[in-house]
Amino acid sequence: MSAIGAVLLQNNSTTGTSMAMMVPVVSAVIGGVMSYAVLRTTVSKMERDVRDIRKDMGEMYALLRDALTKIAHVEGRLDRHSD
Repeated sequence: MSAIGAVLLQNNSTTGTSMAMMVPVVSAVIGGVMSYAVLRTTVSKMERDVRDIRKDMGEMYALLRDALTKIAHVEGRLDRHSD
């Protein structure tokens, strides 16, 4: 898009200094919009990833807690049998 705009503006032989300034301005606007879109997409993806990581960590914590509870029960049984 930026290249087409530059070609059209520079193709006209009667372009003045104000029209010559138009190419960098249009390029900057397009670049800014594209950068914002990439940034928003990246932030959204990272938010989803962090949410998934928190969910996975919660599940890991629950599994660890269950495992520790089962180990405590086994230790209790072993203590009862050793007495």
